[in-house]
This record gives sequence, C-alpha cells and structure tokens, in this order.
Amino acid sequence: MAGLKKALGALNDAIEDLTSLHVQTFTGKLTITVDDNKGYKDLKTAIEKEKNKANAEIVLVAETLAQFDGDSFNFVKKDLDDVPQIALEVHKNAVKAGIETRLGLLGLFKDVFK
Repeated sequence: MAGLKKALGALNDAIEDLTSLHVQTFTGKLTITVDDNKGYKDLKTAIEKEKNKANAEIVLVAETLAQFDGDSFNFVKKDLDDVPQIALEVHKNAVKAGIETRLGLLGLFKDVFK
C-alpha cells in the first residue's frame, strides 16, 4: 500500500509540474561552480542563497507563475529603465517555450489515453 501511495504522490507531483509554469529572470552577477551531476539544481540553489543576502548582486526583474486553470501571478521590477531589454526578451521567450513544451507534453499524454 505504501508503494502505491508513493507512486500516486510522484504522479501528482509530475502532473502539477506539467500543468504549471514558473519562470524567474534575474540580472546581476553570480559566481559559482556548478557540479556536472547537479547542473540546474546547483544554479537554482546558488540563486536562492544569493538573492536573500543583504549585499546581493542579483536582482529579480521578472517572474511569471501560470497555472493550468488560467490563474497567473506576474511580477515586473518597478523601474524597468534599469533592466536590460535582453533580460525581458529572455523572460518572454522562456515563458513562451515553457507553454509550448507543456502543451506538447499534454498532447502526448492525451494520445496515450485515447
């Protein structure tokens, strides 16, 4: 029974990950060494640690959280004159790519259950 509960929990987490999109875009300076085995996780951890420091050199300039049901949370830095245009383009393209990827994956799952 515990195995089934664990499997259902993992399936729920996977579905939640597929049906929501969270994009954060930062500017600034961050110097880290990324472990080849961890990659993205190392980067995410380093950003989380750095952005909470009083003298942090990285700044969150845009954040988007979109849910499957259409609800969304959006943040844009107050003074956009300080934000490089390329950062906003990167954010926009990441959101677009994330949506397209999720739509493609959901299409694959739809075909499996036909």
